[in-house]
Amino acid sequence: MATKKEGAQRLLDTLESKRKLSSRLAFSVGQGVVVSGLVWYFTTHWQFAVASVFIIGLLIQFAFERMSNSIEASRLQALSDLGWKEDTLSDEEYRARIDKTLNG
Repeated sequence: MATKKEGAQRLLDTLESKRKLSSRLAFSVGQGVVVSGLVWYFTTHWQFAVASVFIIGLLIQFAFERMSNSIEASRLQALSDLGWKEDTLSDEEYRARIDKTLNG
């Protein structure tokens, strides 16, 4: 069982990871498009580029779902460690409560 400060820090890290997830997804999609374009350029077959889009897209989707599930599980565990029953608060409300827990 973690202390309340450890739970608060874990929840803060979870909220930060959740915020960064969309930018990481956009970066991954951009990389997939670039790699597919390179496949098309070097093979001169658009079918290979489409296949690489599908394969890279599946890998990105798998990684995104795993990260989303991991972040949600971490958030729920942190809420459990803190003993908070409300799991539908906004991120700002969580941050305000975390500041009270860490600083006060």
